[in-house]
Amino acid sequence: MSASPVRAVTLCLPDDVFDGARVDVAGVARYGEQAVEIGDRLVRAGFDVQTVRLSSPALDEPVTRDDLRARAAGLVEGCRRAGVGSAALSALRPTALAATKPSDVAEVLVEHPSLFLAVVVAEGTEVHHGAAEFSGGVMRELADRDSEANFRFAAVANLGPNAPLFPGSFSDGGRAGVSVGLQSTGALLARARANPPRGLAGATELTRACLRDQLDRFAALLEPECERHGLLFHGFDPSPACAPDVGIGEFLEIAGGIRFGRPGTLATCAAVTAGIRSVGRPTVGYAGLMLPVLEDRVLARAWQEGRIGADSVLAYSSVCGAGMDTIPLPGSTPQQEVVAMIEDMAALSARWAKPLSARLMLAPEDGDARRTQFRAEQIVNIEYPAPATTTGGGLRTTQAR
Repeated sequence: MSASPVRAVTLCLPDDVFDGARVDVAGVARYGEQAVEIGDRLVRAGFDVQTVRLSSPALDEPVTRDDLRARAAGLVEGCRRAGVGSAALSALRPTALAATKPSDVAEVLVEHPSLFLAVVVAEGTEVHHGAAEFSGGVMRELADRDSEANFRFAAVANLGPNAPLFPGSFSDGGRAGVSVGLQSTGALLARARANPPRGLAGATELTRACLRDQLDRFAALLEPECERHGLLFHGFDPSPACAPDVGIGEFLEIAGGIRFGRPGTLATCAAVTAGIRSVGRPTVGYAGLMLPVLEDRVLARAWQEGRIGADSVLAYSSVCGAGMDTIPLPGSTPQQEVVAMIEDMAALSARWAKPLSARLMLAPEDGDARRTQFRAEQIVNIEYPAPATTTGGGLRTTQAR
């Protein structure tokens, strides 16, 4: 079985390259060069590495507009010098929001298309309602300035540090280390197509066995490579990342013998999640099943046909790690409804102390009232509101700008 593509090799930066808003650009570049070298090592070993990234520490102290701009500029310059394609600017905790506005965050993300950012809306059993309202404001601002930028922003809840997948990623600020996320859905699909599992227990075992095989291949190379560079190896996020044409939705339909969104979907999600969470390797991030609606043709079709909606996707999150990812919302969606969706996600996360996120793809208020029009190549555009009896026409994958 061939190895899955590497979705992200993420080097998690230490605090010592940041001093408030000031950034040690040369230090960021040195760490970026190490990340690139590790990515190159994987490529030379025959692996397909899609992205090499840097992730910055979370911010607790109040941060101003000027602070954000300075930090962003320094991080972008360090990435440019090292040849790193993207970086997580930070995760802003509620205490960091006192001196800034949603428009300040939106401005930075629009100005720097290589940067991602998150706001923490729940920690432990506590939901931070002010942070949820702030996050909804950022999403609205981004929709009106550059709707594509909402792809690079998320409200996160109970997500630990050093996750490799964006936009929720942030480092713990300690010694620099590497974490990795795989695009393993293709390997899962290949196994399921060749030998469909019998029952939900079979779906769990197929998932576990496939992911273990994949992770073992990378761990044998990554752990000594990180040690050689003097870096920690934080671990893998075994969540099966997907692409529009290699989607987790098709795997779930084969594994569960269901049509996604129909009865049995939640049970199938739970069975596959059990397999993901029993891989036995050091894990970071969400470490669960993710359901990015606009990144998967099967999920996008289910949304367009009305078989799933925000409430059902959130219900599936009770047994997996989805949250509400790339959820399409018309530009006419009231602001209070956007905030309420974030708070629903945060409440579920707080109740079960599990990592979830909300990445809501809000259209511009003056956008096409009939369909989404995102241009990113990984997005599947759909019609909305979803008609009750469509056959799924109109789905298309967008091309890159």
